[in-house]
Amino acid sequence: MTVPCASCGRELGPVERRRAFLSMFVFGDEEIRSWFFCDTCRTWTIEEYSDRFMGETSVVLRGPFPEGSCEADGALAQSCPD
Repeated sequence: MTVPCASCGRELGPVERRRAFLSMFVFGDEEIRSWFFCDTCRTWTIEEYSDRFMGETSVVLRGPFPEGSCEADGALAQSCPD
């Protein structure tokens, strides 16, 4: 699956190209927040993936966020243990 830039629509690549991510499992539900950076328009796109154990799966894209606004959140996510 590829993620489009929320600003220019450029494909930011498969999930392996995300700059950071944070994954949580709670009572069988999974939440993943992924940060993608577009080198073309210099903006961030955040993908929020929710997989409900007894319900639906959804993917929501948020953004665009300007360069400089998501680096701290991405760094914090990268610092989390497994």
